[in-house]
Amino acid sequence: MKPITLPPAAQKLFLALVYLQDQTDHRWTRQNWEDRAKVRFFCGLGDLRALGCAPKARNARFFQTAVAALAQRPDLFGKIELCTASGHLLWSFSAKVWQAMSKMEPYGLMRIGDIARIAGGPDLVLLTQIVVQRGKHMPNFVLTGRDLGLDSPDAGDPDLFDLRAMRRRLEPALRRWAGYIGSPVHLGYEQRGHMPGYVRARIRFKGRPNFWTDAAIQRFPLNTKVFKIAP
Repeated sequence: MKPITLPPAAQKLFLALVYLQDQTDHRWTRQNWEDRAKVRFFCGLGDLRALGCAPKARNARFFQTAVAALAQRPDLFGKIELCTASGHLLWSFSAKVWQAMSKMEPYGLMRIGDIARIAGGPDLVLLTQIVVQRGKHMPNFVLTGRDLGLDSPDAGDPDLFDLRAMRRRLEPALRRWAGYIGSPVHLGYEQRGHMPGYVRARIRFKGRPNFWTDAAIQRFPLNTKVFKIAP
C-alpha cells in the first residue's frame, strides 16, 4: 500500500471506519478476508459524529469533504458513498486494506477518542505508529519523506528529502503528540553512511515500563541532526 496521506477530515473518517468495521459481523481477521472484502457496510452519520470524528453540526459538509478525498483512494476503498438524503454512509474497504489488516503483528490498540486529536498533516501516520510503539519497552520507529507525502528533491534518488520541508511538516505535529505520549520525543534526521543527504527521520520516546537509558535514547548515527521535542 502507498503511504496514507490524506486531508484532516479524511484521516478522521478513515480511522473511524477502520474502528467501525471491527464492530461488524465482518470484523478484521487473518482468515477468509477475501470474501469479506466484497461486502458493503453502512452506518448513520449520527453514529460517526458520536465517535468524535466529525463536528456535531447537523450539516453534511464534513462528510462531503472527507468522502470526496477517500473516493480518490482505490487502494483504501472498493466503494465509499455518502447518502445525504438518508443520512448514511456506505463503504467497502479494498482488498489491499483487508490484506494489510490480516497481518496484525505487531499491532496496537487505538482508543476511539484518539481520532478527535487528528489535526491533519502527518497525524495519521504518527498516531498509527505511536499506538503500536507505546506498548514496547524501547519505542523507536522511522519515517521517510514519502511517508509524509514529500517528494524527493532529487529525481534520481527517491529516498532523499528536503530537511527544511520535513521539519516544517513533522516537528509541530510531534510537539502535539508528545503531550499525548506523556514523554519528550527524541528525533534524529539520519543520513546514509556513505554520502550526504537526509533519508529518514528516526523517532524515539520512553515507554511504560521504560528500558531506554538517557544515553541510549540520545545516541544516533554519525552526521544525524538530533532534536528533543517536549510537549
